[in-house]
Amino acid sequence: MDIRRPQTRDRRWRQGLTWAVPVIVVLVLLGVATSLLQRPPAVDAERIWTGTVERGELLREVAAAGTLVAPRLRAVTNRNDGVIEEVVVLPGDPVNSGDALIFMSSPDLDEELASARWDLAAAEAEEAVQRVEAENRRLDLIAQLAQAESEYTGALLELQAQEELADAQVFSAIELERSRLRVSQLRRRLEAEQARSERAPELRQAQRDAARARLARHRDKVTHLEGLVDLLSVRAPTAGIVQDVLVQEGERLGAGQLVARIVDPEHLIARLRVPEREASDVLIGLPVTLELGRETIDGEVTRVDPSARDRHIDVDVALVSNPLPGLRPDQSISGRIELERLDDVLYLPRPAQARSEGQQLIVFVVDNGERHARRREVEIGRLSARHAEIIAGLNPGERVVLADLSEFEDHERVRLRQ
Repeated sequence: MDIRRPQTRDRRWRQGLTWAVPVIVVLVLLGVATSLLQRPPAVDAERIWTGTVERGELLREVAAAGTLVAPRLRAVTNRNDGVIEEVVVLPGDPVNSGDALIFMSSPDLDEELASARWDLAAAEAEEAVQRVEAENRRLDLIAQLAQAESEYTGALLELQAQEELADAQVFSAIELERSRLRVSQLRRRLEAEQARSERAPELRQAQRDAARARLARHRDKVTHLEGLVDLLSVRAPTAGIVQDVLVQEGERLGAGQLVARIVDPEHLIARLRVPEREASDVLIGLPVTLELGRETIDGEVTRVDPSARDRHIDVDVALVSNPLPGLRPDQSISGRIELERLDDVLYLPRPAQARSEGQQLIVFVVDNGERHARRREVEIGRLSARHAEIIAGLNPGERVVLADLSEFEDHERVRLRQ
């Protein structure tokens, strides 16, 4: 007699399901993996930025950073040796012409000035003595001339009287000849005294000139030394702003050593450092827009340095419009030099990977749904600071990812993950 076993079929179903479920799971996983492998890579929308292709006027510009520079700079030097006692200014302090910058001392100079003053006092006293002696000599000459005139006149009268009595033979011939000889001697003496009297003013003037020259030499030496002492207080030669103070208290300075620099803040220029590869088209006279924070200043190129430093060219820009208040030397500033205006060209904001004109770029164009971006090869024309000319590969109105996505160049599309 047969015995019914109803659980055999159920057991078979359970065994089949036990094998079927893992197989189904494996197939599903394989399908998901295949789908994921074929799915384009994703890019966070927050890490990229986009720009729209436009047609119209393109302003070619060169952007560069730089600083404000004061071309009118005065170097202040020390005129003599000394030790710095006090520095009374700091960089950034405004000064007027004649304001003290540092105070110095020099014991050797003080001693030399004191000695020169004593020498001047002695020379003045000696000149006073010589003046009195010259007056005494003048009076002596007057007295001697008067005496010579008196003696000559007396002798002449006596001779005349003797000659009148010669016929009466009151005086002998010898006495008469002796009187004539004495008159002749006294006349020559009178002439000599008169000549000395006539030359005396010239002699006195020469002596006074010599005395004045000696006094002038001593006075000039004292004045010179006093000027050197005054120069121990180094003062600003012009009004402006102290840019640098190059000394400190207690330091000994030699003559001609640089002490400070003073700039004129009323006359500033911008000195931009233009990359060497972009400076070939920069010419004198080109307009410039200078940016200082949110403020702008109009400028004009006035000088282009002929030599490069660290792969940059220095370009000087004059401030054409009224400068903003509060500008100071060495203040950071940026500028955009206008090279040319191109009419009716296709352009877009400059992609991050655009380096040179005529470059072939791989960019990603955003689709209309803004969920994907498709790879596109683009030819770049002329470059500006903020825009790039499009020669081929894009159409007006298309939106392009400007961020550098070179890591996805092997993929046809990328997903834009919101």
